[in-house]
Amino acid sequence: MKLRLEKSFRLLKFLNRDQPKIVRMSAAGFGYLLAFVATGHHVLAAEVASRFWAYNDFKLGARRLAWYARRGWINLDVSQDDFFDMTEGLDDRQLAALAKFCSSRGPKNDAIIAAANRVFITARRLDNDKDPSARAAHLAVFNTAADNLLRQSDPDAPAHEKKGARKGDFPVANAKQTLDDFMTLFPVDQVPWFVISGTFLGLVREKGFLPHDYDIDLGLFEDQADIPALRQAILESDRFVLKKYDHHASSLVPAPATPKNPEMPYILKIIHVNGVHIDLFFHYRDQSTYPEMHWHGSSLHRWNNSAFDLVPYPFYDMTVLGPADADRYLTENYGDWRTPVTEFNCTTDTPNLAVVRHPIACAIFLKRFMLNKYTSPDDAAKLKSSLLSAGVLTEAADGTLTATCDKFLDSYL
Repeated sequence: MKLRLEKSFRLLKFLNRDQPKIVRMSAAGFGYLLAFVATGHHVLAAEVASRFWAYNDFKLGARRLAWYARRGWINLDVSQDDFFDMTEGLDDRQLAALAKFCSSRGPKNDAIIAAANRVFITARRLDNDKDPSARAAHLAVFNTAADNLLRQSDPDAPAHEKKGARKGDFPVANAKQTLDDFMTLFPVDQVPWFVISGTFLGLVREKGFLPHDYDIDLGLFEDQADIPALRQAILESDRFVLKKYDHHASSLVPAPATPKNPEMPYILKIIHVNGVHIDLFFHYRDQSTYPEMHWHGSSLHRWNNSAFDLVPYPFYDMTVLGPADADRYLTENYGDWRTPVTEFNCTTDTPNLAVVRHPIACAIFLKRFMLNKYTSPDDAAKLKSSLLSAGVLTEAADGTLTATCDKFLDSYL
């Protein structure tokens, strides 16, 4: 049964903000009940409830609940999120319950989806394990699951459902206020942040915010950032809330650079009191390549750009910084950036997305490759080339593909 909740700014605003106790309590009770009905597992239902109540993480809690509802026996389809990592934040006990649930629902899923679920679960177990002596065993299980995924076939797979045009509901007036308050808190001449990604696309093409956007994308070079000072200023502000600090936390691989800040920061997720969300991405200068590249990302994603200088741009009644060569930057990020689109997925639609050697990232890329293999052959061929170049896959003379995801134990891209 379909009961689709369309992705919108208003929905994300609700999911991202901190909720009062009465809302958290109600959501936890409803989440537990629906998750238990859908999965039959107290462990999974209790984890969902804790997302709402203890963690106040409505976004992850809602996505997980929607994933269970869609795949459980009630078959309630409230969202389609093919690349959601359903294992995020789960410990080994919860992963064991998830594996049982997925196994029991196996006949209801197509072979590729069922095999991909096993890859995600084994990837999370590998990432959870902090004992180096046990990694070889977990790695073998993970590679076996990945190879099994590559052996699946579904020549009759239907094309992915096309989404209709989404109504733009990004609150431009609130976004302008948010950016103005951010500039007041962090003057550009003191903290040289700059506009990136979708916000920069809107600045160049629309001369304003994109009406179909969800947040404000900003950048800051990590070697120019004082992370403790930034976090403290946000915490002391009466206009902003620091929702999340994403930094390098994997024990599997070394950090991909020598950062000024020892925690290897990736993103500060910041929410204005009016509900507008800012993603502040820390950018790194990779001088190991020629020509030099600049990159930003997360534990699972990395977007590469040719090295760029910053120049001032007028943006409403403000002056902000942005990449000097706008056409090159936007082409690297979006391809044909001059043609407007209303739906864009940063995991599947960005030409400059690099394959990160992390078990969960490998799971995402392998699933994406297999889903595209029969429905979007051209996209699958491009991704296959990237996975071979990154050493995530090897190809035998007869065309057989084998997962070699142990490469991420050695280094990042």
